[in-house]
Amino acid sequence: MTYLLSCRLPNRHQSLQPLAMARGLLAAGERLLRRFARSRMQRRPGLCLLMVVMAVCSVAEAARLDDELLVRDTTHQMPDLRALAAGNPRKVAFFELMIPLVVAQNQRLSEQRDWLQAMRRRAGEAGRDYSEREQERLNALCEQAQQRCSVSAADIGIPWDDLLASIDTLPLDMVMVQAIEESGWGTSGHARNANNLFGMRCFTSGCGTGRAGREYQRFESLEAGLAAYYQNLNANPRYARMRQLRARLRNAGERVRAEDLIPMLGAYSTRGEAYFATLNELLRWNRGLIRTVRERLAANGVLS
Repeated sequence: MTYLLSCRLPNRHQSLQPLAMARGLLAAGERLLRRFARSRMQRRPGLCLLMVVMAVCSVAEAARLDDELLVRDTTHQMPDLRALAAGNPRKVAFFELMIPLVVAQNQRLSEQRDWLQAMRRRAGEAGRDYSEREQERLNALCEQAQQRCSVSAADIGIPWDDLLASIDTLPLDMVMVQAIEESGWGTSGHARNANNLFGMRCFTSGCGTGRAGREYQRFESLEAGLAAYYQNLNANPRYARMRQLRARLRNAGERVRAEDLIPMLGAYSTRGEAYFATLNELLRWNRGLIRTVRERLAANGVLS
């Protein structure tokens, strides 16, 4: 497969002689390939293809992607997926980048829920007071969920049902289709420049990226942007109905599906029913590929 790219070198490289530039590009490519051999990214062919394509654009860009996508274990920056052809190459790269982040976020929330449920079972038991550390964690989770709690060693005033309704996971495929729609498969300006894949706005001048009067929040990493999206759906009063439905399904032992929660996202877009229809259409077209990529990542040990 051949990709024809229009590459623009940074100003500091424009004075390089052609031979020196070629040597620099070759060295950058060799460094990337060595990293591929040592990195788990070798198990993500879509992202590997993206990295090779970007490596030929400039030494500086290759080094940036090398640092941000291959080396960092805890945070990631959004690469420029426009380097890949629209269709499966771009889709696979997008899913390989985002699925592990969403799975990790859901895992953190699941662990928090398990701990909260254990604490709830202990509430009121004689001789089972909470330790100072447990009280601190309970207070922190109440704050995360924007719930008013009164926590002490023996006198616990926690709205457990409301708290557990807010500390919960989201369906992977729902998160994926919202990210697709809100970021144009990761190619929008606020996705590329601000790690904002979910169209989250801010409303004071200079608060983010974009034109005046329509600015988008800026995040230091994809993880930070994803966490803010979860926090929005899990704590914002405008999504209380979504959380209530999710809690009812959970308490009934039923699976929480994207199709169930999407109609509860009315506050997310002014498009109303048209927005729901778009998300459901993206779900129908991409659910199979999301499942395939997830299964491959899991088989290769990429997912926790």
